Amino acid sequence: VAGKLNDASFQQAKKAVEFLADAEPGLTANVLSLLPIDYDLLVQRLLPDAFPSVAKHVGPVLCYRGDPQDPDASAYIGGVDALLAWCREEYAYEDATHKIFYERMAKTHMRGVAEKTRREYCALEVAVDGATQGTLLVELFTDIAPRTCVNFKAFVRGTTCGAEDDEPGARKAYEGCPVHRVARDGWFQTGDVLDGDGRGVTSSFGVGSVFADETFKVKHDAPGVLSMVSGKKHGNGCQFLVALAPLPFLDGRRVAFGRVIDGLRVMKLVNREMVTFTEKPVRDVRLGKCEMVTFALEAKAPSEAEE
Repeated sequence: VAGKLNDASFQQAKKAVEFLADAEPGLTANVLSLLPIDYDLLVQRLLPDAFPSVAKHVGPVLCYRGDPQDPDASAYIGGVDALLAWCREEYAYEDATHKIFYERMAKTHMRGVAEKTRREYCALEVAVDGATQGTLLVELFTDIAPRTCVNFKAFVRGTTCGAEDDEPGARKAYEGCPVHRVARDGWFQTGDVLDGDGRGVTSSFGVGSVFADETFKVKHDAPGVLSMVSGKKHGNGCQFLVALAPLPFLDGRRVAFGRVIDGLRVMKLVNREMVTFTEKPVRDVRLGKCEMVTFALEAKAPSEAEE
């Protein structure tokens, strides 16, 4: 069972197979608790080779029997509903647990990941022609590139870049910034808080200022990596890119400081946008609401004993 660790359906599937693995001799369970983007990439990579007859899999849980490396010894089950039906038919397994219990488990699991990394997170909405298409949930590598992340967080919240707050147009923020460039199957750029077209340069540390390349430890090795955009060495400001594929040619040249952990669908949507010969989207693609995110738990859910 593979699934998105912050999803209630995956927690329900996880509980079912782990219960059966403990109760049934000879039955083992392999559970992959994944961040949403890692799950989406796994499904994208696994289906064509392991289960070629499955044209498309939708949902936050993927279930199968056997070893997917050996097509003759494995079988596709499907999502959580198909799994629970299989468990019921094969082992008379029934689950009467309240849905709120699994929702709480999902939030607890996500909070545990955040507490373990001790990193910070933010959410960036993406809108096309004024209609919100979804949100990019971003993990910031505050432990690896702290100064770069301080700059980024300032624009997420909104900053005057050191200017007086009462100056006209002093406050600069990522909210409302156009996605001014989409390099198909490569990356998209945004974050120009000055001009909106890729020419504007300023950092949160001072109006019109830039700051040095902090580290090249983070590699551009997967879709979702966030990296600073600069026209020269040590020229970082407000602009950044979101990788749509591995970009190894940027290693050692651009400072990567975070990654999208949820939002692959939105990234693909941006990648499909029609662009001009300068790679500017034809439609109005821009960031919507931007905010820092915490993973606090809500009110206590009903216990299993109360069901």
